[in-house]
Amino acid sequence: MSLTRREFAAMLVGAAGGSVVPFAFRLRNETGRRSPGPALSLSLSPEETHFRWLQVSDRVRIAQGSGGNSLLYLGDANALVADSKNFGLGRTLRREAEAYGVRVTQLVNTHHHGDHSGGNDGFSEAVRLAHRNAEPRIVETAAASLEYGEEALSALKSRLAGSRGSDRVTADVEEMTMELAGLAPGDFGPTQTFADQRELSIDGRPAHLHHVSAGHTDGDAFLLLPQENVLHCGDLFFHGRHPYVDITAKATPAGWIRCVDAMLELCDDDTVVVPGHGPLSDRAGLAAQRDYFVRLQTAVQRGLAEGRSREEIQAVEIPELRHLDGGRPYLARNLGIVHDEITA
Repeated sequence: MSLTRREFAAMLVGAAGGSVVPFAFRLRNETGRRSPGPALSLSLSPEETHFRWLQVSDRVRIAQGSGGNSLLYLGDANALVADSKNFGLGRTLRREAEAYGVRVTQLVNTHHHGDHSGGNDGFSEAVRLAHRNAEPRIVETAAASLEYGEEALSALKSRLAGSRGSDRVTADVEEMTMELAGLAPGDFGPTQTFADQRELSIDGRPAHLHHVSAGHTDGDAFLLLPQENVLHCGDLFFHGRHPYVDITAKATPAGWIRCVDAMLELCDDDTVVVPGHGPLSDRAGLAAQRDYFVRLQTAVQRGLAEGRSREEIQAVEIPELRHLDGGRPYLARNLGIVHDEITA
């Protein structure tokens, strides 16, 4: 399907205006490791920030809104950000992150989708890391964004008018508009890639980057912060909604299960699990993502055993999944994808 310039700009702005999910996850305080502390406070008031910053531990914050959940890992002087929001908002994300008194020196992309990599240009001085399969897709996504750059940024400014912190965000977007002619798709790409694992460090504090299998895409990565007991899943975890299986990027439901199994092995009952979309969760919430695909596999296998067609299987109801956002269209689409994988 081709998009007009107007349709593409509207799509970007619609994603940028995504709703912020209330922070319903109750942080545990048995060890004190994740009890909020007074250090590393944000120098901006909530009214001055575009993103909603949630404190997960003394050194971990989550930025919600205008794209997938972004993670900030604070060192003493430097910081790591995982995922850069939508096109046009990377400068805002970096500015608000650095308002904690640090310099963002590392950026991780959990995958290539524009709501996770569209703001990469805002981190031009940082080391940018992604899985090797994600690299060409990030560049291709940026090329599509830049093709309609002026229209998208103009529409973004209109959409942000009157929102929280809009004056500063508008200034960031105007700065990007002035620099647009000098930006190339490669300016959004990673400066480093990895295959299976990469050990990172922020001021001596470890961070482990993993790729297990194609799942949501063929370039998915997840990030473990062992000292904080925080796991950032990217879009390998959609919390409270039907997941998007990107078959154009070689997604695989069976591989998605393998990825979740690997993440579950890294979790305990106290791990804070950060989904790509939705409120923060825990190990049980992540296990529910695995159960989602198992339920679909079971429904498809039963339908095939009963001689049902693909269309009939797509019409199957799964009561345990009725509460998820996205509803019947997403369920039907995902059942069809699972059917195709099993029958292949």
